[in-house]
Amino acid sequence: MASPTFVKAPRMCRLLSYLVEKKLGGLEHQISEYAIGLEVFRRDAHLYDTGLDPVVRVQMGRLRGRLAAYYACLATSPGVRISIPLGKYIPVLTPCEPASRPPPQQQLQLAPLRNLTCENGGNAFVSGLEEELGYKLYQTFGAAVRLVEASPVSAGAARLGLAHRLEGSIRVEHSHVRVSMRLVDADAGQIAWLSQFDREGELGMHLQEELASAICGQLQHYMVGWSGGILPSWGSIASSAPVMVLR
Repeated sequence: MASPTFVKAPRMCRLLSYLVEKKLGGLEHQISEYAIGLEVFRRDAHLYDTGLDPVVRVQMGRLRGRLAAYYACLATSPGVRISIPLGKYIPVLTPCEPASRPPPQQQLQLAPLRNLTCENGGNAFVSGLEEELGYKLYQTFGAAVRLVEASPVSAGAARLGLAHRLEGSIRVEHSHVRVSMRLVDADAGQIAWLSQFDREGELGMHLQEELASAICGQLQHYMVGWSGGILPSWGSIASSAPVMVLR
């Protein structure tokens, strides 16, 4: 009654209250056009003729419209839905099942890569590799990728949907680069996957692209083959797919 649909419609409120109270009180047999005219719309019992005065029929039509508008605007499922069939005056109260909530999306977080050497240009190379790896992950997993600020894995991370964290470090010796990547299961608190990638070459975009492709490809292969993986198959991304979180 306090909703915007009914708050400024006192006649609709009186009519709806009357119908529901009779229904809940087991007195629905007392509901009739004539009774509604007398008790709700205060018609004179000596003068009221339902054949000449259509007030009840008109107001019932308006009430059906307001009920439809009310339920159409609800953000959540109501506990009970009230409806009044056409040509009838007795309301129907239908229990509603709570709207099912989609399962919480799991998230895979890409932590900042750590530079373990002081090689000239190393920091710039690591930053570039982070960008390239983020791009490759998005190319592979599409809409399952979301960009947010990274944060350390904590005991409550899994409860928040942050099930896995992808961490990595880079060592550079002259023209040799070694990237160590590991996938940490936040819930179990253990390493779920670990791999190293060795490459030779100049610290530039080509090497960044090659390493990012290798890391992403092996991670994808692991996720497809692992029975406890975040997705049964990364080949198809559904609306319920987990989210890959990149810093």
